[in-house]
Amino acid sequence: MEQSDESVDSKQATKPKLCLINPLRGPCPPGGFRFVFEQDGFVVHAWCYTDWVGFARDHARANDLPVPTGEAMQEQLCLTLEPGWCSYDDDNRPRPSMLLEWKDVLRAAETFTKWIEDGLQIVDKAEAERRALICARCPLNIPITGCSVCQGTINKLASKLPETHSDSFLKSCAVCHCTLKMKIWLPIKTLDKGIQQHQNLYSQVQHCWMNTNGNNFQPD
Repeated sequence: MEQSDESVDSKQATKPKLCLINPLRGPCPPGGFRFVFEQDGFVVHAWCYTDWVGFARDHARANDLPVPTGEAMQEQLCLTLEPGWCSYDDDNRPRPSMLLEWKDVLRAAETFTKWIEDGLQIVDKAEAERRALICARCPLNIPITGCSVCQGTINKLASKLPETHSDSFLKSCAVCHCTLKMKIWLPIKTLDKGIQQHQNLYSQVQHCWMNTNGNNFQPD
């Protein structure tokens, strides 16, 4: 017997959301509790759950923003945590990491080669500003650890590019481990292979400008 569209939608609507297994009494997640306001990019960080929720409430009220619920904050955090920290999680789902690995260095070298072949083209200032603002407000805009020499080299290259108003808020993308101050200037055709490789992760962030099915994706 086939299910009606209405019953399928109902099940999808009641699907449990990701949440910390024991936020009040459990151990603190790696790196602490972290939540990003998508409205202004403000990062709320704490080592105690109740402080975390309280800091977020205070920021929202002081800036006339909607006060996020503890459940919404947990769901955002759980998207970045390793298996075992959250209820209703799928251990096999694609997830970002905070560690720069050798494969990331090789992928960066491949992207740079493509960029050089394309004539070192960059997008216009308005597009870079648009992307930078989106990234600054993204929960996957995080510090990446590993290979400090590699990161230092890329940061030097990024310093040669024009600045955006959001530069001070940009770190690295948890999906591709790219330095965002540089990534926001590269044309889609230069980033195309990486977009395809990581689309299963980009698609989890509806507002991401690398999500080909999202409203913020703009091809060259």
